[in-house]
Amino acid sequence: MKFFNPIIVVFLLTSCGYHLRNANLGEQYQSIDLIINSRSLLKRPLLSELLAAGVKISEESDVKLKVTQDRLVKIVQSVGVNNQVQEYRLEYDVQYTIGDSKLQEIHLERDYSFDVQQIGGGQTEEQTLRKQLAQDVARAIIRQLLSSAH
Repeated sequence: MKFFNPIIVVFLLTSCGYHLRNANLGEQYQSIDLIINSRSLLKRPLLSELLAAGVKISEESDVKLKVTQDRLVKIVQSVGVNNQVQEYRLEYDVQYTIGDSKLQEIHLERDYSFDVQQIGGGQTEEQTLRKQLAQDVARAIIRQLLSSAH
């Protein structure tokens, strides 16, 4: 009887109209002109996510995706008894518009510990978190575009 349980679940989900959302923006936006600072941490992940979602990047497109704010801030969270920083927070704020729509905002943050004895490890962790935040913001933009398209 265990063999039939997954089949029954799939059948019930498809019969009630449930379908996984297809991450294909290409149907809504054939091409987009991405306007973003060339030095932005977000540029490469956002380009990759747009291309993976089926969108062509073209400066001649009528649809403009403009990143108006792209700010990553490092904040001290806690200081130890020896007056050395023990924990930081990275806050990433992005604002963008697509076409003539209203301004969209995304705010993400991550905390991480910092050990003075392991300076190399702390810097590597920070760089990894910065890249992950940029990737998460790019995915959030794609999700917002998908939800507004449907």
